[in-house]
Amino acid sequence: MLKDKIIFLDLDGTLLDHTYKLPESAREALRLAKSNGHHLYINTGRSIGQVNDYIWEVGFQGFIGGNGNYIKTEGKELFHRPIPQAIVVKVYDYLVKHEIGFFQEGQECLYAHPRYLDELASLLKITPNQAQEKTDSIFPSTAYNQIGWHEKVNKISVVLTDKVDVESLRKLIEPELALGFFNLFGNQREFGDIYQEGTSKGKAVEFVMNYLDLPMSDSFCFGDSTNDIEMIKMAGTGVAMGNAIPKLKTVADLVTAPVNEDGLWKAFRQIGLI
Repeated sequence: MLKDKIIFLDLDGTLLDHTYKLPESAREALRLAKSNGHHLYINTGRSIGQVNDYIWEVGFQGFIGGNGNYIKTEGKELFHRPIPQAIVVKVYDYLVKHEIGFFQEGQECLYAHPRYLDELASLLKITPNQAQEKTDSIFPSTAYNQIGWHEKVNKISVVLTDKVDVESLRKLIEPELALGFFNLFGNQREFGDIYQEGTSKGKAVEFVMNYLDLPMSDSFCFGDSTNDIEMIKMAGTGVAMGNAIPKLKTVADLVTAPVNEDGLWKAFRQIGLI
């Protein structure tokens, strides 16, 4: 059985199912992993203020947020790189002009533009009130009807309705920013993630392993979405959940069962982490 490895876990769709619950089998797998001396890191697109208390209760030693733009280990902040203010303003003005729903993500709060709920409701074919309930269930610190750009923004997330011209948006933000994709509610196309070029979940894994002075072969990464691809490729062992996008499965060392079918537990057992 393996001992003293570094485990990096995406949250949504990997550690948490699409009802945002932590399966009991996953909780037990993490408990046993810690008892074997493994160190647990969250590696998520969320900022640190958007991680619920019941997740922290597992006992993680480190946190990577904002797709790699914030890194913390053993209570010590190692890295933080928010989007430069002038670029936030440029993206904000474009999204408002094109009537796109979005939120700006700070360390402690999501700042949702007034169009956000209407656009999310349109995408999911629900009411705006239901869209707010869904958002609050994941991101309880969301502030709504926020007009204007904010300081120290880690990411800007766009609701991907049909009105969003992805290539036009990509051209606007390059080369300073990158565009990734993620989903929260189980649909194939939900959100575009705008974040700084040069930061990623994969680069953050490399940063942490170098900081700990450990070989990459000691890193074990688990994910399900587009923004996990570099992390899975970078890892000593990269695992795709059974519910992962097809592209991620092609680069993973192992494809396990879906998150809601004890996928994390099964992978930990198969690899020998527990």
